[in-house]
Amino acid sequence: MLLNGTIVYNGYSFGKAFIIKEEDIVINKNNINENQIDIEINNFLNSYKKTLKQLKDIRKLSSKNNDRKLLFDGYILILKDKLFKKDIINLIKNKLLYADSAVNKFINKQIKCINKIDNIYIKERANDLMDISKRLIYNIKNIKLIDFNCLNNNKENIIIISKELSPSQIVQFDLNIIKGFIVENGSITSHSSIISKSLELVSMIRVNNVTNLVKNNDNIIIDGIKGNIYINPNNKIFEKFSKKYNKLIIKKKNLLKLRKLPAITYDGFRIKLFANIGNNNDINNVLKYGAEGIGLYRTEFLFMDRNDFPSENEQFSFYKEAVEYMKGKLVTIRTVDLGGDKFLSYMNFPKEDVPFLGWRSIRIYRDRKDILHTQLKAILRASYFGKIRILFPMIISMEEVYFLKDEINYIKKDLIKNNINFDENIKIGAMIETPSAAIICSHLSEELDFFSIGTNDLTQFVLAVDRNNIKVSNLYNPLCPSVLNLIKYIVNSIHEKNKKIGICGELASNLNSVKLLLGLGLDELSMNISYIPNVKKIIRSSYYTSCKKLLDKILDQKTNKDIENILNKY
Repeated sequence: MLLNGTIVYNGYSFGKAFIIKEEDIVINKNNINENQIDIEINNFLNSYKKTLKQLKDIRKLSSKNNDRKLLFDGYILILKDKLFKKDIINLIKNKLLYADSAVNKFINKQIKCINKIDNIYIKERANDLMDISKRLIYNIKNIKLIDFNCLNNNKENIIIISKELSPSQIVQFDLNIIKGFIVENGSITSHSSIISKSLELVSMIRVNNVTNLVKNNDNIIIDGIKGNIYINPNNKIFEKFSKKYNKLIIKKKNLLKLRKLPAITYDGFRIKLFANIGNNNDINNVLKYGAEGIGLYRTEFLFMDRNDFPSENEQFSFYKEAVEYMKGKLVTIRTVDLGGDKFLSYMNFPKEDVPFLGWRSIRIYRDRKDILHTQLKAILRASYFGKIRILFPMIISMEEVYFLKDEINYIKKDLIKNNINFDENIKIGAMIETPSAAIICSHLSEELDFFSIGTNDLTQFVLAVDRNNIKVSNLYNPLCPSVLNLIKYIVNSIHEKNKKIGICGELASNLNSVKLLLGLGLDELSMNISYIPNVKKIIRSSYYTSCKKLLDKILDQKTNKDIENILNKY
């Protein structure tokens, strides 16, 4: 049997199926008598304490991973919120609901509010609430949660199969045994998917009806390269994928041998390869995979899954740890890029029809200078301990650049006044991710030190396509004539002013585009860490002169299909 789905983390994986089929929850929708109120409140409070302890225990499993630790800190903060407990108890008292019905009603109300918000990241938080709700109701009803310790004595590799998979389940996996997971539902942006990537766990989501089509102990092959799943494959298929798996392992080992070598073409063109990271846990792999520095530190992830803004000292500690670990290699810290599709539960954002074009990024800084000042102080303080540069997102005008430079100078004066050390010559750069910034990039380069093209936003703005809208997402293509010609114009304009420019969007990790990007003459590429070895291999196997000819040919094409055909040949 052959199934298919959406790849979360690629690779090949083999194992026996272990199907998670949790007991269905039947909510008691009857009303209680007044003399049962205290009993149901006690049922809820006992479940509440048990759930809180379970989450704290799971959090301990993530203590070495700050990203996952913060996730479960967020779970615990939700439970500890005074209104959470109070509102559920009030539903039991005033509406005469059973404890499980009160929890279900309260959580569903919260999820209904979340689902009204047209934002992928916020909607994913509904899954976190469902995870908490399920755990509370299971404990109220004394239903036993799945204990993954039952697999610890298993001598064979296991592939987990489930309708849904929560972060609290994934972090309990023993990776010596569990080699992948397949889920009927799920999303690329969910916490579960993010954790699976950080664990480098081969995984697939949106595999229709898989829990009914597969039986426990079925032999499974996950082809996480093409997005296929083989159920009980014959020996010929198994041998085929065993060879592919072994070749992939050898390839990865060989690619890692390149980590200390420069990204340089046969004819001497040198380009720097940097890593995009979201937190300090990613840093472990930055040097392992041969990155020459961090080209994009997405600081907004430090602000998420908590109940208040990170303090200056908290941020300083994060940035200082990053630069010290990098041992003199460059760390590019992008100031917090909120709004668009990244919102904070503890910050009031206006309801906007088009949030990507609304109150976001540096537009927030003018109204909330406290957020900007706190972050700039933390970054500047950390710059004393290593090589840091500051990157500002969503620039559209020279006025914004003047404003930001004034604010940096204000913070510098304050630090000098208080005898606090920092790099007085710290480099300041901007993302080129709006058509406006692209058009005035020559003027911008007179005031700023470096630039990074954010191809994700630039593409959607140039093409007037919301990349998160399923109905038009097929129109989103950074490898189209308009976007590529604009990028060429940007690179030429910046280089005319003798400034450095790179790309930090998803295009930088598109392996089919590496030769094309080389032809542009970019100074650097910043990408997902795991792609760096492959990109470096392609660069070291290329001629810059040939790549320039390829670019010229590409820029002459009139349609996306023409460009795609040429790239496929290369």
